[in-house]
Formats: sequence, structure tokens, C-alpha cells
Amino acid sequence: MYIRKVEQKDMLTVYEQICLLEDFTFNINEFEKIFIHNMNNENILYYLAERLNGEALGFISCYIQPLLHHCGKVAEIQELFVKQEYRGQNVGAQLVKFIEQELIALDCISFEVTAQNKRLDTHEFYTKMGFQQSHLKFTKTLS
Repeated sequence: MYIRKVEQKDMLTVYEQICLLEDFTFNINEFEKIFIHNMNNENILYYLAERLNGEALGFISCYIQPLLHHCGKVAEIQELFVKQEYRGQNVGAQLVKFIEQELIALDCISFEVTAQNKRLDTHEFYTKMGFQQSHLKFTKTLS
């Protein structure tokens, strides 16, 4: 397995993985617009884990933003997906460790992630990766 930066040609692969992650089929045209916009943003990082034959195993995205209340750059995992058949095989852990090293090189001072309350296995995974629960997140749908 190796990890590489996502390219525009990977849009369908990322689309399929995000739809599986969210258990929802997104409008592909809207998805593509956002994907292309984000690919051109230096503060958004996208990486794929692949087998040597090019089979995509997983995907991670991370958003970096300078925050006043941290007085520095804070990175947050937005999406992390590993194909069902490769879970438990260290793919997710390698993606998180890889992007963590990228964030250190970019002088980020903090690394965050949010997971839905119902995803208890995800909470356990992030705890094992060294994350600590320090906040509660509140959301409100706007449409």
C-alpha cells in the first residue's frame, strides 16, 4: 500500500467513497464542482491509499485554517474512509499518521476530528490514534 495526493482524475473514486461513507448518493455535478474548488485550495488536503495495482483502499481529507482562538493553524479531518474489506488492516491508521506528518511540516499546531455520536467504533479508533475528546459539537441544518 502507498499513499498519494489526490488528482482531479480521482474525482469518481473519491465520489464513490464519500457516498459509501455517508450512505447517501450525492448529486455528482454538485460534488464535482466542490471537488474541483477544493482541489485548488492549498488549505484542503486530499490523499488516497492505494494498492500497487492502483486499487483505492481509502481516502482522507483535511482542512487547515488559521484560528484566532488558537493563535495558529488548526487542521481538521473532514472525511476518512476505508473500504469495508480493508478495515482493521491499518489503512486508516496509516492515512492519519501520514497526514499528521504533512500537518507538522506545514506548521499546524493542532489536529482535530469530529465523529457522529452513533459511530462508537470511530471514537475508539481516534482515541487509539492519540486524539482526546475535548469538545462537544452542536449543529443546525440551514435549509
